[in-house]
Amino acid sequence: MKKARENQMIYLFVGVFSTGVGIYINYDDILHLRFPDGMMSLFLGISSLMMAYLSPHLFPRDERTSEIIGKSMSVNYFVLFGTILILFLVTGSLGPLSLTATQVLIVLFCVMITSIPATMIVYSKRI
Repeated sequence: MKKARENQMIYLFVGVFSTGVGIYINYDDILHLRFPDGMMSLFLGISSLMMAYLSPHLFPRDERTSEIIGKSMSVNYFVLFGTILILFLVTGSLGPLSLTATQVLIVLFCVMITSIPATMIVYSKRI
């Protein structure tokens, strides 16, 4: 349990720092309605904050932990394919948005980095 508490404090520190830096970096882009290219740091911070919450649930490494991880990975498989489908429809040749390949990859990375801990939080409450 000591290791889980230590990891929780590290995740919390990194999450607060990264979220603050992400808000600072992206503030001007969001204010002027441009695509925030530095939003990965914001989503990494949010992911770290979610991992700080999950640390006591994941670090005992028991069968509950493996069930939480297994179910969340199964759901994330479909979340990522749904995100790819939505991005394809919205940014395709007939879609209303025009994003560069780098921007699409940034959006996919941000969805992936936040959906994994988010589904783990949902399953940690259910299991």
